[in-house]
Amino acid sequence: MKQTPAGWVSHPEEWQPLLDRWAEEFGTRVALHAWPQIGGQQVRGLTLGDDGRERPVRLLAAVPHAHEPAPTAALVNLAAELLTGKRLDGSPTDLDRAAVLDRCLLTLLPDTNSQGRARSPRRVWDGELDNDEFLKVAFGEAADGERFGRYPEWRFSEHRPRRVGIVYEQVEEDLWVESNTSRRSTHTRAIDELWGRYRYTHYLDMHQHEGDEAALLSADYDDLLPEPKAAMTAWAEAVLDGWERAAIRHKGSYVPYRGQPRQQFFREYWAGRCPGMLRLTSESRNNRHIPTDEPTPLERQFRSAEAVLRSTLAFLMR
Repeated sequence: MKQTPAGWVSHPEEWQPLLDRWAEEFGTRVALHAWPQIGGQQVRGLTLGDDGRERPVRLLAAVPHAHEPAPTAALVNLAAELLTGKRLDGSPTDLDRAAVLDRCLLTLLPDTNSQGRARSPRRVWDGELDNDEFLKVAFGEAADGERFGRYPEWRFSEHRPRRVGIVYEQVEEDLWVESNTSRRSTHTRAIDELWGRYRYTHYLDMHQHEGDEAALLSADYDDLLPEPKAAMTAWAEAVLDGWERAAIRHKGSYVPYRGQPRQQFFREYWAGRCPGMLRLTSESRNNRHIPTDEPTPLERQFRSAEAVLRSTLAFLMR
């Protein structure tokens, strides 16, 4: 695998031991979470501020897709800053740790498909492959050699792909699922279990794609009452402002797939789950920029994901 800087950790064997160390070191200030997956991997997470005191803000941040590693690196780095006062590269944090942890309970799920990420041949996708080849790694290679399709759930016996994409999680001998669109995924199981424990006020779904940065409003945004709709809009605007301050171009905020069948699909996925929790999705740039074919360097990817987290914390601390 390609070597990456000390501050970048994206594969489970790189960052999961850090969670174990912090759980031991900081004891009752944190809670460690784990969910087993087929093949021996585990989805792991860490909650900061689980000390029995109710916080007015409770944030769950998760990374569902194995081909989108920058948010993983940014979330683990955030945990290091808040717990140790230092970034993973050893430099001091500029965050007001005491203020954040006094007001916020934070659950960080840096990678909710460790099974897929462990199969990834690279720690970062920075444009060395063209997007077609990259997306064949992400979604797989079909029996005819073309890019495999995108399905919430599919059976190997029906499709028999040449290569299974790292975006998919095997949940049964013959069944594979996408983490954030199938209710059978470990990602879904983790969210449901954690919601029952913490009743989050906010959920940040962190992603990457090959276009400009974007803040995606929830599929049911148009149906929200004025107050939560205004709060979600303000959160999205804070993230856009964070990218602007980091000199990162973005294409704004919007409801993805508005008026299309896929919007209804996401409505159904979230129906009846986590009522009252505001949900926002961030899209940082990955691999090669589609309009220009320019590579996306690791540093830019990390800076983008970090800007999402910092702007979200600033918004929640207001």
